[in-house]
Amino acid sequence: GFKITLKTLEDDLLSRLSSASGNFLGDTALVENLETTKQTAAEVEKKVQEAKVTEVEINEAREHYRPAAARASLLYFVMNDLSKVHPMYQFSLKAFSIVFR
Repeated sequence: GFKITLKTLEDDLLSRLSSASGNFLGDTALVENLETTKQTAAEVEKKVQEAKVTEVEINEAREHYRPAAARASLLYFVMNDLSKVHPMYQFSLKAFSIVFR
């Protein structure tokens, strides 16, 4: 995503710079490309920062549900091991999901 976009812009700009001759400032296409690259790089950096914030929010939300997941896991394995006590205590995954609700 973001890194590929930046790399492509960088490669394109370097290619234009290496093929340019004489005064760089006189080459309007090169200057426009430089401005476009600068704007796009700023947009990509902004999106990277937004993605980092979103990642933190997702991690916080995930941690909020971790205790419930741990209890569900414990309950599942307890119910699963009940069949070792007696064959009558065999539960399907559907039965487990009903019990956990």
